[in-house]
Amino acid sequence: MGLITWVVMGVIILAIIGLGWQTFLAGVKKGADKIGLTPIIKNITYQAKQSFGGIAKNLSTSGAKNIL
Repeated sequence: MGLITWVVMGVIILAIIGLGWQTFLAGVKKGADKIGLTPIIKNITYQAKQSFGGIAKNLSTSGAKNIL
């Protein structure tokens, strides 16, 4: 991959870490609403929430099991 691709990926990762994934996805959705890509972004946002929600749920339950 080129240098620009790595820089863009780094900026996106830092934005997700800094804002939190829910805020980041809400911002992407708001931007998509402004340019008219709403159905595509809604689908991607829903799939990302499902994926990250499952990961967070699994991490929280496994962490609780380790504590108990």
